[in-house]
Amino acid sequence: MFTKKTNFKAMKADDVVAAYRKNVLIFWICHGLTAVILVGVAVALLMQKITLFNAALSAFFLVVLNYLLYVGRTYQYHMLNQIMNQYCDPVKAEKVFQKLHDSKVKKNHSLINIARAQCYQGKFAEALDTLQNVSRPKPDSILVFLYYNVMALCYEGLGQMDMVIDVRERAKKVMNGLKENSPNLRNGQQLLTIIDGILTFHEGSFTRSREIYEELFENSSFPLSRMTVLCKLAKMEQMTGSTRSAIDHCEYILESGGTTFYVKEAKEILALCKPKKKTAEQKEDAQDGTEPDQAEN
Repeated sequence: MFTKKTNFKAMKADDVVAAYRKNVLIFWICHGLTAVILVGVAVALLMQKITLFNAALSAFFLVVLNYLLYVGRTYQYHMLNQIMNQYCDPVKAEKVFQKLHDSKVKKNHSLINIARAQCYQGKFAEALDTLQNVSRPKPDSILVFLYYNVMALCYEGLGQMDMVIDVRERAKKVMNGLKENSPNLRNGQQLLTIIDGILTFHEGSFTRSREIYEELFENSSFPLSRMTVLCKLAKMEQMTGSTRSAIDHCEYILESGGTTFYVKEAKEILALCKPKKKTAEQKEDAQDGTEPDQAEN
């Protein structure tokens, strides 16, 4: 069974899918066994071998057990997100969720996860095309703000800030329609904070943007979310001259960024922070007190 201790990094995509199917099959077998037991309880009641109270108690227990088995099946699918969140491997995640989608496993949810994996590989246009095939989640669905989050990141990656603003307005509209006690409000607020960070960064409001991303970093639970924040902070620090901090952030991304596009961006930032080493000829000219073009003349 998949647990928090499962090491997805050591597993190939095909092995992950095979293990998931085996785990789900075990849960379905358990569902079937509870149905057989329920029939046995009904027969025992008809034959007056147990009392009505005991039969009702047994039925209640089996209903609770079936619900727990359902939660277990859902949890197995949820744990697949660790491939992205914990191990920062959108390449493997795309393969896994594509296979599940092809097998008609949670088709809409799998499509969103495919788009998310494509987005974190830097395939922004492809991810948006995938989202076009997604049935937009209902306002009270836990998927709705994930859907808009992926969309906003893709539009940012393509440099379409007007569309990022449009996504913010659409997400805000969904939030306004939720009840005050809806647990989804927190997800919506976090999405608005992420989008505000994107917009203030591209507006050049680095002080406000830094405040937002530092807040997001404090609330980040997984390495992937930390990569997102650190990449933005590294860009700001490089642009404002804090190269030492930028280098530290980039080195962390290179170590933990997996197959995300943040690794490529970190390399580009590092190249701007670290001056190129002088060639032997340039060093000799510097010692002679002449510039390379002067030496040629």
